[in-house]
Amino acid sequence: MTVRPHPRILFSTVLSAAIVILPVWGVSLWLVGPGPSMEHTWVVTFGIVGLVALPVLAILSRRQRIVVCHDGFIEQPVLGRRRFVPRETIGRSLLFEFGGRGQRTSAQFFVCDTENLPLLRMRSSRWGNDSIAAVVAAYEGPVERPRQPVSLDDLREDHPGLLTPLERLRWARAELL
Repeated sequence: MTVRPHPRILFSTVLSAAIVILPVWGVSLWLVGPGPSMEHTWVVTFGIVGLVALPVLAILSRRQRIVVCHDGFIEQPVLGRRRFVPRETIGRSLLFEFGGRGQRTSAQFFVCDTENLPLLRMRSSRWGNDSIAAVVAAYEGPVERPRQPVSLDDLREDHPGLLTPLERLRWARAELL
């Protein structure tokens, strides 16, 4: 079984990159002026590189997937090599309903090794609840599910090894998850 990130993630990634690249490029062209100069050449070159980077970013984003097979998980990140996680290394899996500042909750699925270090993390904001439910169903192992939605402070206290270094900081906000 294969799951991919939600399609809106690809659109928002490319749109965010375009929002950053295009205005900076336009202002840079305006600042260097219309005449032929070395600065003008550099700005045009960097702009073309930025415009080429947008479709490359879109293509790379389509590579990301998680495959659940009978031997374990295969994770293909946006950048980097495919990683295989054999079932023998999996110690436990956790499915949290994370309650942020508001009333909305989001799902967080973690697959950990025997030392409680995360091997796989799925956020519903990226993968979607249907994808997380499909991976949980295909996993065929016990999944721990707390009864109440957890907060970022609860995760910091009870499961700090599951969080990224930035999320472990006390001043970090719940929107990071």
